Amino acid sequence: MSDLIKQPLITAYENRWCLVLFKVLHKENKQLPYVISIHHHDSQEWEETHYLQHYFCFLQHWIMGIIYIPKHSDKVKISSLQSKQNISTKIVVTIIPLSRLLAGSLLAFSNPKKILKTLIGSPIHLKKRLRTAIQHHYNHSKINLSYKDWCDLYDCWGDKEKETLYQSPFYKEWPVIHSIIYNADDHHNSQTNISLNQQWTTPKKATHSYVAILQNGEVLSDHALAIFADQAARANFPQALYADSDMFDQHHHRASPLFKPNIGYLTLISGILTQDIWLFRQDIFESFQQNYPIHYYSAYTHRLALALYLWKKRSSIHHVPFILSHRHIVPDSQAIQEMQQSVRNDISSRQWTGHVKDNIFPLKINLLSNHHPVSLIIPTTISSKIIRNSILSILNETNYPNFELILVISQPTFLTRAQLHYLRPLLKHTNLRVVWLKTNQFNFSQSCNFGIQHTKHNFFAIVNDDIRPKTAQWLNSMMGHMQDQDVGAVGAKLYYPNGQIQHAGIIMGAANLCEHAGRFQHSNRFTLTHDHDVSAVTGACMLIRKTAYDQVQGFDEEYEIAYNDIDFCLKLQKATYRIIQCQQAELIHYESLSLGNHYTGQRAGKERQEILSIRNKWKSICNYDPFYNPNLSLQRGMDEELAFPPRITRPFATSSSNKSLPCQTHRQPFIFVT
Repeated sequence: MSDLIKQPLITAYENRWCLVLFKVLHKENKQLPYVISIHHHDSQEWEETHYLQHYFCFLQHWIMGIIYIPKHSDKVKISSLQSKQNISTKIVVTIIPLSRLLAGSLLAFSNPKKILKTLIGSPIHLKKRLRTAIQHHYNHSKINLSYKDWCDLYDCWGDKEKETLYQSPFYKEWPVIHSIIYNADDHHNSQTNISLNQQWTTPKKATHSYVAILQNGEVLSDHALAIFADQAARANFPQALYADSDMFDQHHHRASPLFKPNIGYLTLISGILTQDIWLFRQDIFESFQQNYPIHYYSAYTHRLALALYLWKKRSSIHHVPFILSHRHIVPDSQAIQEMQQSVRNDISSRQWTGHVKDNIFPLKINLLSNHHPVSLIIPTTISSKIIRNSILSILNETNYPNFELILVISQPTFLTRAQLHYLRPLLKHTNLRVVWLKTNQFNFSQSCNFGIQHTKHNFFAIVNDDIRPKTAQWLNSMMGHMQDQDVGAVGAKLYYPNGQIQHAGIIMGAANLCEHAGRFQHSNRFTLTHDHDVSAVTGACMLIRKTAYDQVQGFDEEYEIAYNDIDFCLKLQKATYRIIQCQQAELIHYESLSLGNHYTGQRAGKERQEILSIRNKWKSICNYDPFYNPNLSLQRGMDEELAFPPRITRPFATSSSNKSLPCQTHRQPFIFVT
């Protein structure tokens, strides 16, 4: 990516919506995106915010975007994926400050159907619905580039790339690679030695060897095994390696890329990580064969069974974030049944309760448990009918045999007459308690810690007061994951009242700090429908193991309103606890109905301080979320979409002769190890 222009910002633009107009004459016929980035002088970092777009009301060479420029921003930058020599030097950039009303009107003008849809219905919370709709449209920066464009830009080989790979400083340590190829038609498999490519042979003194397990019909990318060999040596010969993949469509074109996260138990047992080639170290493979002398008919099951074997041993498994194989086929019914049985056996051996859905791939596993009592802690102002009804819905619509609900009311004086009015119907429930924290200013972390002090159970959940269940078994599903002693916290899937997703896990590094996965979407993609490991979940509905909470000393009260949940989850992760996003636990979240905006009045200047504090404290995880592939975008509203360019150094797959720029080193090192 090449920078075209950097322009200083005047202070009058800070905390303002602005219209950015950009004119450039270029020679290329193909329209590649232009990225606008904002520089924050307090953190000395660039944040990629939006792709500038063509609009019908502008001439051909004019591109525009509407952006919000936050406080502490001193520069703006526009970059292109085109090479510098193909771009004219005649560049014009104009920045025009807008009122909030005008910015919203322009955003609505660019997508009037969505805004009109928001206006239809009850006038209750209309202002909030409009604000959410405009924010959704602002966050949804799109580009019209395909996976083919991505491959042409970032997955092409030239002489320079080959030379870089085969002159690796780890070349003399590259291992021998054997293969087992499964034939899906006649259920037989064959074993063979395979060379890494025509110009390379295994070093004669190689001290390690690996077994590559493939299904007949899987096609390896150029130099795939050489990259595997080099990565194995760089990662100190882990027990197994896997990589990203895609499929060939009916026209033999590459399609449906599968960019995988680092390994987690739930994504592993779904089978999505083991759809294609895995390398297992020879000693591990032989040990497995001796301990589990079972003949599997498909590579899918064999790879999954071996990976589960390694998971039990807590072995090192290395993810190579490159597409190194291409599939022609998907698992057939026989393979799916074998995988389901393998997963059922594994869950049974752990003595967990739950079930595997039949004949679905990726496999969908619902863990369920109601064996332990749970405390629900709800910090609240109990200040409206909607808040009261939300709390009532949790009491009446939660199908869990043993739970208590603790309302934490934080304010200088005890209950007002209005609060007593709203509270009276709740007090009829014998499993409800009210505790009063005398304080002059609401602090969410302090309220949670105070409420937890009054719990009497080993599991408790922090729940916002503007949430109501969408499914009665939401708590059973979340508690299902607490059967795993390694799990410290579990998050729920939250929806806006209009049915759009509000939270389905948190992606670290997105939107310059973190962002909710699936926000404003109606999507059925894997990460939004299957339970899986994440780095963090929202504190709006978070189930916590008490021993884990005690180990990390609870919520940091320096984070008064926001980011306390992020900090807490990252502390758990550092203490080697796992964080699970449970998509089967579904609730509706009205989002900040009781407190409104997090940062107004006395707190107006606090948000940026807390963002910088989290980034400094958790810099490595903010720069690289292990459960989010570095080939995917971190821009707002673009989670799970391709990153242009990828956020990863690609020394072996940069560009061919004259089609595109070489890929840039972008934040992350090449080696990723779980």
